[in-house]
Amino acid sequence: MNKVLIFTAVAVLAMGTAVQADPTSNAVAHIYATVDPNVAVAAPSAAVDAGAYQTGTVTGTITFRVDANTQAVSLQVCASDLWKGDDPTGTDVDPIALDATAGATILPTNANPIGGASNNGPFTTAGTPVEGFPTQCADPISFESSQNNHFSQDVTVTVQWDQTDPEKPQGEYSGVVQLIAVVLPVG
Repeated sequence: MNKVLIFTAVAVLAMGTAVQADPTSNAVAHIYATVDPNVAVAAPSAAVDAGAYQTGTVTGTITFRVDANTQAVSLQVCASDLWKGDDPTGTDVDPIALDATAGATILPTNANPIGGASNNGPFTTAGTPVEGFPTQCADPISFESSQNNHFSQDVTVTVQWDQTDPEKPQGEYSGVVQLIAVVLPVG
């Protein structure tokens, strides 16, 4: 009796799971891709002339282009002293010192600092060398664009140096200014 019952149960199950194929068939799978946030920074002019000075404050204003597919970015400026003859290893002539207390002023065309923060970040940390020039980095500042969910605009950066030596050897002194952009998380 048990054998007949088991045989009947197996036969019923086999009939219930039989698959019949039609002449055509198809299946659909949902596919998706995620666009990651990204940012690009460019310096439209590789060299910027800060002018001629004897003593006093040397002001450099650089326009960078920042393009991001998100509306909020953190911007940070790193800058070097200005060295005679473009030689950061030179020891014969002291460089024109970066005015760390003046900080770096960042002015995007269509964005403001988030939370009412200042658009001027003081130079507070040593940076990594850029093109051989030792740098100092200003505090990063978070900005939100007024553009529709992107940040694609010119960003003007102003940095100052302090030329205090009235007998500084004449000639060209140069250094670097770097703008670092980092996308911020949404929300």
